[in-house]
Amino acid sequence: MKPNMLFSYLSSAVLLGAVSPAAATVLPRDDASTIANFGRIGICLSYFGAGSTQMELAPCTIFCPAQNPGSDPNAVGCKGPGIDLDKIDKSIIFKDDDGFPYTPGECECDLSAAKAVLDVVIQGLGQLDNVLCAVVLSAVVTLVEQGLDAVPGGASIEAVAKAVEGAKTFVENGLDAASFFGDWIGDSCGIHDFSFNLDDIFNGLGDASGAIASSIGCFKANGC
Repeated sequence: MKPNMLFSYLSSAVLLGAVSPAAATVLPRDDASTIANFGRIGICLSYFGAGSTQMELAPCTIFCPAQNPGSDPNAVGCKGPGIDLDKIDKSIIFKDDDGFPYTPGECECDLSAAKAVLDVVIQGLGQLDNVLCAVVLSAVVTLVEQGLDAVPGGASIEAVAKAVEGAKTFVENGLDAASFFGDWIGDSCGIHDFSFNLDDIFNGLGDASGAIASSIGCFKANGC
């Protein structure tokens, strides 16, 4: 069953209250059963914010190597519908055993391991808004070169905290300065020209005090 067909199928089954034996094998139940069933058809658990990345990608680590024997089970991703929780069809929202809401997503296979991890890290961190984008570059340079006390208050402090959180998360997941500035900050803010040494600022952010912010965690399927 194709992933886009599953959305319609799940929605119809729930709305009509007519869950056939075939539907029962697909509809989410406990986590272990859901992972096994989704893993047979290439469906992942696309979380709305909080949720286990390992759980999210677990079906794909089953499905993708089965489709491409010998492929790296870490080189997978989960493509969600890209719709906010308050706007998506409620009939295709489910909860895992820990109570975190998700909707079926589509497993992405044949990704490089680094690209797969980068995508989920950026998804986990979220995009920077316009207010933070306006001050983030000057704020992070000030932090690294002069220290936290020299950073202006307000949005600059918030931007520094977000940048430190991001850098520590990138470091934990084995990602580099070019990805941090180019793929996350750069793409979030539409900035692609940096007037400082990327590695120096990135390393400074990664080494910043944990009192400012900490990593949001490891996003590699097999651990960091």
